[in-house]
Amino acid sequence: MKILFITNQIPFPPDNGVRIVSHHAMRLMHDAGHELALAVLTEESDNIDLRFKIASDFCQNGMTLLTRLPQRNRLLIQFFAILKNRLFFIERYRNTIFRKELKVLIDRFKPDVIHFDLIPMTQYYDLIPLDVGTIASINDSYALTLENSLSIGYYSKLSKLYRKIQLRQTSNYESTTYQNFDAVHTMTEIDACYLRKLNPKIKTTVISNGIDPSLTNITSDTYGYSDVIFVANLVAENLVYLQHFLEKSWPIVLDKCPDAKLHVVGKLNPEAMALKAQGENIKGVIFLGYVECLADAYRGCGISIVPVNKNCGIVNKAIEAMAAGLAVIGFNKTFTGIKHAHKDEHFIAVADYICMGHAVVDLIQDDLHRKKIQQSAHQMAIKHYSWASRSKSYSEMYKDAKQNKSMC
Repeated sequence: MKILFITNQIPFPPDNGVRIVSHHAMRLMHDAGHELALAVLTEESDNIDLRFKIASDFCQNGMTLLTRLPQRNRLLIQFFAILKNRLFFIERYRNTIFRKELKVLIDRFKPDVIHFDLIPMTQYYDLIPLDVGTIASINDSYALTLENSLSIGYYSKLSKLYRKIQLRQTSNYESTTYQNFDAVHTMTEIDACYLRKLNPKIKTTVISNGIDPSLTNITSDTYGYSDVIFVANLVAENLVYLQHFLEKSWPIVLDKCPDAKLHVVGKLNPEAMALKAQGENIKGVIFLGYVECLADAYRGCGISIVPVNKNCGIVNKAIEAMAAGLAVIGFNKTFTGIKHAHKDEHFIAVADYICMGHAVVDLIQDDLHRKKIQQSAHQMAIKHYSWASRSKSYSEMYKDAKQNKSMC
């Protein structure tokens, strides 16, 4: 089978929620003997030529396309989005040069199936020949994500009003556009059910993410340890989560465990530097910046905090920390997408940041309880979340999409 992947980030390295799916889907399908092609429209600027070369190793010779998204003023993008009643990120990734080059690649490669990665790339659906199967691999419903953020009061004032407008736009886009695809791939049944309620004609397929095998071999450096770690892309809401933890939870930890350490792992872009400067004045907080190998980041730590309060998608950092043998603390919604994990057996769920601080203290002070959760979580992650076990599901998804078009 010939599969074309269309992405808005180069699918290497698989170190964030955007790249993980496309990288592993390509790797698994390449290993299964399928022919692959790749088209990328990206605003990334970090080592893109080298990263694209590595990602292209999965592809047929000459069947790749890399287009750099031109820099545009965000206010100008917003103006045109409002003027044309488009979503901001749809307008942001609307590019006539990429559209023309993608059409040429499709004509040359002649794919059986096309994998559109995330919602911004689904706008290029109209280029696809009628006999080609289509997959919208969106991770989670953006409309449901917005509902989650609005429900917990993440936005305020004008930002809240704008997000409400965006929610209406997103619901309309998802309900009308996704019905055109042979399958809409989500991480959880919650997202799939939400989309089917928007429009019963949307055909959903649920395949959750797996875990990097390197994480499963470091338990000798995590079992029994009690240092705390926060791993995230340090932008937007992740910075808010971290700031709330530093202000509300960490003082509780230091009061009972004055020698406690918190390792913060994530790329230190300008947005994160202000919080880093603040954190450097807080006892026990260590900002490590970006760590290329996630296994190296987790070594020496035994507790992972994942304060993500949403029930859409799968929280990759939660399942990754479990696989590495850490005891994970989050909110009740944090673990909704990890259906094989059970509260108080594989993770600790709390109601708020105050409770999170006390939960960290309890795990630091209770070695037996902490080790029990570490070991149970690690075993559960290995059993249910290996990438190898997802190869068949991906193959079947692409095969079904191709057969659907063959029958039309």
